[in-house]
Amino acid sequence: MKKLILSAGLALFTSALMAQATLPSTENFTGFTGTFTQPGWTYVDAPGGTAPNYVYASGGVGGSTAGRLDETMDYIQVFVGGQMGTTTYVLKGNNTGGGWLGTFKVRESVDGNTWTDLATYVDGAITSTLTTFTVTPASASRYIRWEFTSKTSGNNMAIDDINITAGVSATSDINVKYGSTPILTGGSSPYFSSAVGTPTSVNFTIENLGLANLDISSASISGPSSADYALTSPVGPFSVNPQSNSTLSLSFNPSVSGTRSAILTINSNDADESAYVINLNGIGGNLASEPATQATNLTFTNIKSYRAKFNFSAAADSPNGYLVLRQEGNSIISDAPQDGIVYKKGDRIGNAKVEYVGSGTQNTLYNVWAGKTYQLAIYSFNGNGTFINYNTSIPPATGNFTSLSSMMPASEYSTVSTSSASFLTQLQAKINPHTSVFYSNYAGTMVNLFEAADTTNGQKTVTCKYSGEKVIYTPPFDWTNNNFSREHSYCHQWMPTNPADNPEKPEYNDQHHLFTVNQNDVNAERSNFPLGEVVTIQGSYLGCKWGLDALGHKVFEPRDEQKGNSARALMYVATCYNTVSGNNWKFPNPISATIQYGQDQEVLKAWHYQDPPDAYEIARNDFLDSLQGNRNPFIDSMQYACYIDFYTMTKIQNVSIPCGSFIGLNSLKNKNIEFNVFPNPSTGSFSYLLEAENGNYELNITDLSGRSIYSKQIESKSGKLYGTVNEVQLKSGIYFVEIVSEKGKWVKKLVIQE
Repeated sequence: MKKLILSAGLALFTSALMAQATLPSTENFTGFTGTFTQPGWTYVDAPGGTAPNYVYASGGVGGSTAGRLDETMDYIQVFVGGQMGTTTYVLKGNNTGGGWLGTFKVRESVDGNTWTDLATYVDGAITSTLTTFTVTPASASRYIRWEFTSKTSGNNMAIDDINITAGVSATSDINVKYGSTPILTGGSSPYFSSAVGTPTSVNFTIENLGLANLDISSASISGPSSADYALTSPVGPFSVNPQSNSTLSLSFNPSVSGTRSAILTINSNDADESAYVINLNGIGGNLASEPATQATNLTFTNIKSYRAKFNFSAAADSPNGYLVLRQEGNSIISDAPQDGIVYKKGDRIGNAKVEYVGSGTQNTLYNVWAGKTYQLAIYSFNGNGTFINYNTSIPPATGNFTSLSSMMPASEYSTVSTSSASFLTQLQAKINPHTSVFYSNYAGTMVNLFEAADTTNGQKTVTCKYSGEKVIYTPPFDWTNNNFSREHSYCHQWMPTNPADNPEKPEYNDQHHLFTVNQNDVNAERSNFPLGEVVTIQGSYLGCKWGLDALGHKVFEPRDEQKGNSARALMYVATCYNTVSGNNWKFPNPISATIQYGQDQEVLKAWHYQDPPDAYEIARNDFLDSLQGNRNPFIDSMQYACYIDFYTMTKIQNVSIPCGSFIGLNSLKNKNIEFNVFPNPSTGSFSYLLEAENGNYELNITDLSGRSIYSKQIESKSGKLYGTVNEVQLKSGIYFVEIVSEKGKWVKKLVIQE
């Protein structure tokens, strides 16, 4: 029976040796059950002994699992596919009392048949303390074995953390550096310079990383400006000792200003890099040669309301790279980069911002807001660092695009009718269910792909939506280090499903109502208090404040630019999740045992109209639609809010538009509210809203040619111009809606879709 077991074991062992371990190779015995999962590793349990016991559960480094050898001829063997280097392992003697007894060996072999001892441990050499040992196998060895050659009863061996490094072969191995910068063969040297007609020494370090002599048979210079270079030392063949280095010196004497390119070829006995080629980047004077041409054919693709791509054709003379400037508005970029200055993405040059620096001919534009026009200008350049030279002699490639005003499909709310008794159910069914994105993924989605803006020195900024604070960071964004959090507009404690974070429910991680805010100075102050208008200030942080409202209730008031956004986020959550899990998602009242009042919906509805959706919020809605597959309907159609009683989550029958009590609320006079037309795009009828002094105004609609399509007199009351146009039939196309008076003129583009 023992013979059969031995035969089977040998068969398995022979099969295992067919595979080789890739170096470096390591094993910590976690989860070990007598068979290694990695190739080349084999465990042999000597036949005829006690029942197999492969590990010590807590006998290894850090209290982790260790391997166990407990019989004479037990061993662990590794078959490797290359030369082994330094090999370390941890041993610990386990016994029934007294000092450890026995003989334990580490052995090596070239072929797996003939073995040589690397280390031998006998009585007392192994202690009861985990001890690290080191051996270095011979260069020709391909097997290493840890073997219990003689066991003394009651004495076993624990082995852990075996690490086999890759060895260095006994051959030459060339490596070249310029200063501390390694240069791979086929690569380019850093730029170096000298005044025209003034020679300077350029030194390269030739390293031999191998264990045999590196013999340099020759070095030569070729290429377009080779006459400006000369080899000075050494001038003939030379050798570099194993794991040593030597200096190769050139003389660079530029004959003219600008880039003086050449090729240095070093021939040696390195087996795989016998001809080591380096492109030399010498500069005559202070700057590289200015490119002769610019990029061409600038085009824009994949244009959305929140993103776009640009593409262009490379300049004809193949410059080293391109600098792309970006500017918002209709004015063509007139600013230009300055030679000798290296710009990073986000740096300002006049009114423009650096969008891209590199050799590519396409990239993605982020921080694009709905219905905005963006200009680009592309400058080619040569050189880098202080030698960089931009082509400013001829005009750069320029172009512009206008982002989509909205990406809402024309039929998005075709199943929703404000005249229907089921209006609220129809609206909820339109936005729920949707794709749920993990709360922890917010930085990778909303921050990285939408919110983060480029700023100087290659850094980025994220804005606290409540206060307006901008935090500057070096990617990746870290919530804790930047003291920021993902604020739930509809507080987690308000939710009928609270706790909704373990496991995460869609209402907890829904990004439509999550905003980036300062944690300690803003989010902690908002806590679970409702949003409202502060009359008695108890505290503030930049643009936000908290304190008592007119009723003496403590409320939190975000900055003006966020008020409408937060209002629509709260209304979205209440609508989206109403009836989910059988719950009514009305605004809670009271909020908690310590907050014995609720969220005032009249305040939110007032903010909703005082701060209507702007280009940023429309783009955000479209972006989240691409991410979650649903939209915030209160951004797409402002009137929807007026049909819902958020105190009961029922439909309001007698609707007044605009809704919300404006009496006693801050007028937002410090905020420059733009003229708004919504929905936009529209299928025909649309509404307009503009804060304006009381008086008479004229509303005009014109087409792209300037032809008048429609005109009527309108009147501002209570400081607002608001109305709906549904009496004119507009065909599919682009129009301009303008409001005119002696006080000024406001214009908005309107897209009509059939």
